[in-house]
Amino acid sequence: MSLLKLLALGVLILAVVLVAAGWLVFVPRLPAPAGPNAVVRSEATIKDTSGAAFAITVWQPRDLKASTPLILYSPGWGGTRTQSQVQVETLASHGFVVVGCDDFASDPAADPDRGLSLELQTDAETAASIARAGRHAVAQGSRLLDVLAALEAGQVPALAGRLDLTRVGILGYSIGGTSGLAAAARDRRIVAVFNVDGGLFGPAADEIVVQAYFLLSSEEAFPSEADLASSVAFTRNYAMISALDIPRNKRRMEQPQSYWAQLPAASHGDLSDGLFARPHRLFARTNFERSAMNGTIERLEVAFFRNALLGDPGPLKSLIGRNDQTVRWISPTAPSAGAANARQ
Repeated sequence: MSLLKLLALGVLILAVVLVAAGWLVFVPRLPAPAGPNAVVRSEATIKDTSGAAFAITVWQPRDLKASTPLILYSPGWGGTRTQSQVQVETLASHGFVVVGCDDFASDPAADPDRGLSLELQTDAETAASIARAGRHAVAQGSRLLDVLAALEAGQVPALAGRLDLTRVGILGYSIGGTSGLAAAARDRRIVAVFNVDGGLFGPAADEIVVQAYFLLSSEEAFPSEADLASSVAFTRNYAMISALDIPRNKRRMEQPQSYWAQLPAASHGDLSDGLFARPHRLFARTNFERSAMNGTIERLEVAFFRNALLGDPGPLKSLIGRNDQTVRWISPTAPSAGAANARQ
C-alpha cells in the first residue's frame, strides 16, 4: 500500500473515531434507572369525582410489597405524565410506587383557559396570568386528589391493598409543584411535596401546611437587577414573578423539614426530561454534565422521599448543605441577587 493510501486510511479512521467520540460525548441518551429494583410501567384509566375518565401511568418496583410508599407525579402547564419519566423511573427503582397524571390543560378542550398560560407583555396581562396560574394550580391539585381517591377506592386493582396511603408524597414539575401544595392543603395524608422549579401561585403561595417540602430551583430563581429593570416587558415581568417568590420561599425554609437547593447551570427545562432532548446547539453541553445534573436531581429526590415517607434521614443528612459544581444550597437568611428591588 502506498504512503498516500496509508495517509488517506489514517485520516478516515481518525474521522470515524472523532465522530464516534462526538456522538458519545454530546448526543443525549436517556439514562437507566439508578436504583436496585427493576421497574414495571403500566397504564390505567380511572374516574374522577364527577365520573369523567382520565389516564394515569404507574411506575412500580417489580417486586411490589405491601404498604409501599406512594408518590404522585404532576407535570408542568399543559404537560403529560411522562414529562419527567427519567426521574420517576429512578424513584420506582428505589422502592416507591409513582403514579403520574397529565396536567389537565394537556387537553385544550378540558382547559377553561383554552391553552393560555403566562402572558406577560403588559402589567394587565401579567396580573391576569398570575390569577390564571392560581386557578390552574387549584384545579390540578384537585386532579391529584382524584388520583388519590381512585387508588383508595381500588380503581387500579393491581395496586389495591399494596400502598401506604397514610403518608403520601408529591413530585411536581413547574406548576405541578404548586399544584402539589394545593392538594396537600386539602388532604393531610399528603405529607411531602418536592417542587421542581415551580412558582408559587394561588392560595398555596402563602399557605404553609405540608410537613416536608423541598424546592429545587433552576438558574431562574434569582433574577438579576438588569432583568428586573429590563425594557423588554416579558423579561421584566417574568423576573418580577420569580422575585416575588423569594421571600415566600424563604419563609417556607424556616420550617424544620423544608429545604432549598439550586442547580445554577440548569435552565427550567433541564429539570425534566428536557435535559435529554436534542439541543439546538449540539455542543452546548456534554453528557458528563447531563449525568452530573441528573444524578444530583435524583439523589435529592430519593433522599427527600426516603426521609419523609420512610423515616430514613441518613441519605438526606449526607447531602444537606454540601455545595459542589452542580448544586448550591440556599439559606433562608442569605441575601439574594435581584431581590432588593423586587416588588413585594
